[in-house]
Amino acid sequence: MANTPTKLKDRVVKRAVNNLRKDKRVEAISLALIANELDVTLETLQNYYSSAEDIFLKAQKKDWDSLHRYWDKRIKKAKTPGDYKDAFEAFFERFVETLSEDADLMLEMSCYLPACVKYRERNKKKVKKKFLSVIKKGWPGKDDKVLKRQTELITIVFYGFIDHVVHIKKAERLKLLRDFRNMVNLQLQDRKFF
Repeated sequence: MANTPTKLKDRVVKRAVNNLRKDKRVEAISLALIANELDVTLETLQNYYSSAEDIFLKAQKKDWDSLHRYWDKRIKKAKTPGDYKDAFEAFFERFVETLSEDADLMLEMSCYLPACVKYRERNKKKVKKKFLSVIKKGWPGKDDKVLKRQTELITIVFYGFIDHVVHIKKAERLKLLRDFRNMVNLQLQDRKFF
């Protein structure tokens, strides 16, 4: 079987996750161990990764980059407040649809490994900035104070949603998403925000 770079990278991530599930310690994962298990040279893996932390960081970036590209296309096509509302909801739907079976461990690593934590914080700022822009265009007429407070609240709630949704089964994720979207929409309909 030919190991294309993409297939090999996917296999490396899968192997790292499997080892983490077995051993429960990220310190036990090494590129040498994974290379041996996948029957490839260590040098081959070092062409793509510098450490076990790098494996999880690049997997995290890959998932978020894909989500951002999808969302950016939806936002770019939006013209009316309804289009922006649809783009807003599409972000949450796409997020839940693309969660892997290993999303729980990937989240744990994003909150544990230093490089992943830094990326998570940068990405949170990026998501918050997009929320602000989309809320402003999808629910026009809010003053800046209300807009900033709602954006802050939606960001906090979304990251809490992430922390919960990755630990439940796929079918339950979709049910929770419906409730989450309804709650967010009700919140954003309030122009005065208390």
